[in-house]
Amino acid sequence: MAEKMGIEERIAHFLRVSQDAAATQAERDTAGQEAERLLAKHAVDRLTLDVDGARRPEHEPIETGSIVVPGGKGTVSVDVVLGLSAVARSLGLVPYYSDRRSTDPWVRQDGEDPHVVLSVTGFRSDVALALPLLESLHTQAVLAMRSWWRSEPRHRGIPRYDAHLARCAFVQSFGVGAAERLKTARDEAVTTTGTALVVASRDAEVRDWVETNVALRSRRDRRSFSGYGRGQGYAAGLRSTGTARRAVSAGR
Repeated sequence: MAEKMGIEERIAHFLRVSQDAAATQAERDTAGQEAERLLAKHAVDRLTLDVDGARRPEHEPIETGSIVVPGGKGTVSVDVVLGLSAVARSLGLVPYYSDRRSTDPWVRQDGEDPHVVLSVTGFRSDVALALPLLESLHTQAVLAMRSWWRSEPRHRGIPRYDAHLARCAFVQSFGVGAAERLKTARDEAVTTTGTALVVASRDAEVRDWVETNVALRSRRDRRSFSGYGRGQGYAAGLRSTGTARRAVSAGR
């Protein structure tokens, strides 16, 4: 059925499967792998057209898109966003986030659930492709974290705060693992198509645009971090596209 769809419909189909809680972990991993393969191919095909002169990339606007990660203080929401920020950077986007977990009315509107907003800036087509992927990886990270936590009976004996830090480490490192594999795939595609200079120019233009148009505060997150959960999350981030050998190596 997926073979009869257009490429964007196929990407959407595989992304839906990759974040389906009713699917098995193997099915979600396979779907995520196929979605990212198609996303990379679609992005490189567009970039190749730019290089060939069929479309002028400088006329494409730079825009900002965002996703919302729900959860208040005491949840993994900020750590999910930090992991997804690594993914966004691996795609040539500039990420930044707004922490709205507080109950302070100056921070959040009345009736608004606590959450964190991840914003990413880049060329319109790149942002449009990245947002559904980031949404999917958000869900995949949480599902993988829950599966990992429930699979180990000894987790029930870990002190509550230590358990929270381990889950935070898992989801943040999941994003770092996913970012590494995406960066590797992007670099290989760029090298193969000879578009390295175009990509570097586009990335630099996005960074310059953000510096000029977005008022970003310098932020240093002083967060406690657990070594436990870090390797397991990183391995899961790699494994979610079927890189089993690298995942086993990373988890040791």
